[in-house]
Amino acid sequence: MRVTVKDIAKLAGVTQPTVSKALNNEPGVSEETRMRILSIAKELNYVPNLAAKRLVTRQSNCIGLIWPRIEGLFYFHLCHAIEREVTKRGLTFLISVANPAEAVHTFNEHFVDRVLFWEASGWAPDMRFVKEMEAFQGELLLMGGASLPGAHRIDIDRKAGIYKAVQHLAQLGHRKITYIGNPNDKLNGYMQGMFEFGMEHHPDYFIKRGIDGKAPEQAIQGLFARPASERPTALIIDSQGMLFQMLKWFRKLRVSIPDDLSLIVYDDVPELEDVLDVPLTTVGPNIGELARRAVEILAGELPAGQATDTDSKEQALSRGVELVIEPVLTVRQSTKSLPVS
Repeated sequence: MRVTVKDIAKLAGVTQPTVSKALNNEPGVSEETRMRILSIAKELNYVPNLAAKRLVTRQSNCIGLIWPRIEGLFYFHLCHAIEREVTKRGLTFLISVANPAEAVHTFNEHFVDRVLFWEASGWAPDMRFVKEMEAFQGELLLMGGASLPGAHRIDIDRKAGIYKAVQHLAQLGHRKITYIGNPNDKLNGYMQGMFEFGMEHHPDYFIKRGIDGKAPEQAIQGLFARPASERPTALIIDSQGMLFQMLKWFRKLRVSIPDDLSLIVYDDVPELEDVLDVPLTTVGPNIGELARRAVEILAGELPAGQATDTDSKEQALSRGVELVIEPVLTVRQSTKSLPVS
């Protein structure tokens, strides 16, 4: 049978409110009594009834995550990193894989008042999500670039990340670099780097993903069929998902990395150290930092520099915290310098 506060109170010879104060580390209980109650609770393997507590307080000691609707190893690792940060603070962690509106509804039912949600820039909520948010009384943190009035926000400077990749290749002597991806902030960083570092224009310098998100076969075949003087010496791929599509082409066309082609991939996930015979150079947000910053915000630990000298913590939080995370370039063995001609 489940052990209750009433059972502990009976054995300790105290009232139920006294037991509640002792278990919740509240004042009004002597240290001797508190220790006796905690000892009895431990001996009986007492587990707090969190559902009942939430019904009384209308709050939870919990952070909820709406699982991203994008596939990829990055989100898998980010979820685990967030869970570790939440656990370190003695909080609990709930994940919903439902659509965003249903997820918010479920979190409302369980009085989860701090929620993480990943959406890219340009996202607009549908009417059902807006309706659920009207009943939400807690704090929402949007990650990935999306924004919503009253919500905290963490964005990623993807343009700066790809610019760093081009800069690194330029320093290694590369002048013909191809980028595979979509027209977005990452491409803008590539184009800025190509211009500022005086890169050569060559056929197929930019290969756009297909409508289905896949690498266009004709463009890839054409890229590697060109004479050696016209081929790129380096390749930047916009995500680890696109990398896995490209691996078959590297094998099929016997492209050796980095002897035939230096390679940089956006998304720094652990698997990219082992997916090829050589560890891959990557650029992307540090997953640990993203998780730490997100939980700091929702736990009320304002990151340095978010509040002015005249702001109280409550004032800063009421405005919503906004952070921009800059991607990190991690140099490994998939990029090498070109011989001086």
